[in-house]
Amino acid sequence: MSPDELTPYLAPCNRSFWVNLFSGLRIIEATETDVEFRSRSVTLMTFPDFVESYQWNYRPQHPRRPDWFKEWPGGARMAVILILLHEWESVPAPARPMPKAAHYTFDYLALGAREYGARFGIWRLLDVLDRHNIKATVVTSGLVAELFPDSVREVTKRKQELATHGWDQSMHPPVFKTKEEERNSIVKSITALERAGQERVVGYMSQGPRPTPNTLEICTELGFVWTADYSDSDVPYVIDVNGKKIVSVGYVMPNYTDNTLVPLGLDAGLRQLKDSFDASYEESLRHPMKFCYACHVHTSGRPGMSKLLDHFIEYAQQHEGVKFYPCIDIANFWLEREGSTRS
Repeated sequence: MSPDELTPYLAPCNRSFWVNLFSGLRIIEATETDVEFRSRSVTLMTFPDFVESYQWNYRPQHPRRPDWFKEWPGGARMAVILILLHEWESVPAPARPMPKAAHYTFDYLALGAREYGARFGIWRLLDVLDRHNIKATVVTSGLVAELFPDSVREVTKRKQELATHGWDQSMHPPVFKTKEEERNSIVKSITALERAGQERVVGYMSQGPRPTPNTLEICTELGFVWTADYSDSDVPYVIDVNGKKIVSVGYVMPNYTDNTLVPLGLDAGLRQLKDSFDASYEESLRHPMKFCYACHVHTSGRPGMSKLLDHFIEYAQQHEGVKFYPCIDIANFWLEREGSTRS
């Protein structure tokens, strides 16, 4: 079957996108509802699965820079978004391999790293933000609010944005068998965070982030203003889900998390972060750009890595036209300009 013969099956998706995607794949079966592909004798995915799994029935295939988008709020040409990941794993991944004959396999070393983030790391990073007078977004597991409510309370006390990262970092959304299971987990997280932080939570990033085909519907039903589940665009964009709107503010790819930088060492890690920032800043001379850096509080909250963040913020602030924003400011700006203001 030729690409032209595929057209009836590709709506509502962009035809040229699929033609490029399927280039080099051998179609082995096609019906009105299914198009199956095989490459190197491995079945990839049926077309309806693409639409559902990637939520392309809601999200635009080609997020673009709107004609009105000439600058960020306050006249900035470069938006820097800092996301602090305040996570808790009930079953943390082992920090080192367990002995083959181990009877007890729970890794207390890995658990202790998470505890460090809640007991010390988050406080040190909040101090860094205060020192530079900038606002960030703290994406937090619901379990953190139950186990360490004082750390969540401190986030809102310091006027930083509090958002949810689901209930438990060990339970990524794809493990949920039903939409109701996933929804209940998110509601449980919101309830715990709002109780501890005494502030409404309107931002969401799934664990991973790995959303399911149900996640966008759940988020809009619960009244979230933004999601950070996608890394497919240089600019934010509005997603319309059954008449309800939510903004994709974007996550870090192809920018960096601290997990990328730690193996490099502090000096090389900072240099890598600056180089990536410089590339985006250079492009911001042509059109507005954003740069996102995500820090885990149990990693970047340690003295050495917090100093790396400190130096990076100082470096970025030396550049003309650069401003730091929490995710909610980006989302509200985009919704307002798109004519769909929400509080």
